[in-house]
Amino acid sequence: MSNTNEEGWVEGMEDFYMSFDDVWSRMFVMSLGTELPENIVKNSFFSFIKERCMETKGYLFASEDDMISLFPEFLNEIIIAGGKA
Repeated sequence: MSNTNEEGWVEGMEDFYMSFDDVWSRMFVMSLGTELPENIVKNSFFSFIKERCMETKGYLFASEDDMISLFPEFLNEIIIAGGKA
């Protein structure tokens, strides 16, 4: 049996993911006019956003502008971590 806090967390997580999914599509399809990258890239960026939210705010929330502005930081991190820079 779940309690109210768990139900609220699940609902909040669903809302966060839906918001992320909208931004992800908007960034590529509507803004850049390109196809979406592979799901592994999307999932990595989602994890990156979640980590940044928890580090800076302590909870899962990021506006559309927050998510878009974090994308270059994400790209830099994966390039540097991959030894490509």
